[in-house]
Amino acid sequence: MQKNLQIVLLTLLGVATTMAFFTEEQHEIAKALADSCHAELGGDLPEDFATKMRQGDLTLDSEIAKCTIQCMFAKVGFTDEDGVANRAVLITKLSKGNPTEKAEMFADVCEKNEGETKCDKAFSLYECYNKNKSIFD
Repeated sequence: MQKNLQIVLLTLLGVATTMAFFTEEQHEIAKALADSCHAELGGDLPEDFATKMRQGDLTLDSEIAKCTIQCMFAKVGFTDEDGVANRAVLITKLSKGNPTEKAEMFADVCEKNEGETKCDKAFSLYECYNKNKSIFD
């Protein structure tokens, strides 16, 4: 299940470039992961949160959306519980389906995710990926 969650989160970010579409199973796992984090945190999320996240929607910047992203990232190891990017995990996971050099380049650009809170830091990583995903083209 943990491996499936990692694949789904990569797909949500658009990183798994070899996957042309979201399978029904991946969609369900992504929804379950988002729902699990949402249940832990409470608050109001857009009904189509997982879809918007997969599309790189940067308007997902409410506190609850940022904290849901942080929860999801922490569950798969992209960030630690404090929202700090985990460079080694980013490179390892992003190297699947991408050249290692590109994963390292991404980590160089985005590992210094900043913010006042862990949720701000995780959103900063999400935002950085979406602004720099051309690295993987």
